Amino acid sequence: MDDDKRKTDDVGGLVISGEVIAAIAVNAAKDIDGVTGIVPRAPGIVRSALRLGADDGRCVRVYNGENEIKIAMNITIAGGAKIPVVATAVQHGVKNAVQNMTGRVVSKVDVSIAGVEL
Repeated sequence: MDDDKRKTDDVGGLVISGEVIAAIAVNAAKDIDGVTGIVPRAPGIVRSALRLGADDGRCVRVYNGENEIKIAMNITIAGGAKIPVVATAVQHGVKNAVQNMTGRVVSKVDVSIAGVEL
């Protein structure tokens, strides 16, 4: 009986993969009015100063640090949508969704507008 109790009490640390965090971010961004898609980085867009590892064309890049999470994503928006309003809403929505689902602090969400759908 003591062995069974020890096995349930000695729980290891929780590891959340970057792919799971990216999936949460994508779902949160899709819920924002004005967002028409999450896309890989367009060839003409210069990378931001936030270095998040290799740029392999992924739609969402996640830096999953020891104490914080940083996210960069590329979105397309609907024609007529106000870019600052949509980008700010995506930042807040993604940050809140990831923090609520993982319990970890999101320190930065970079949103790049990769295109406008007319």
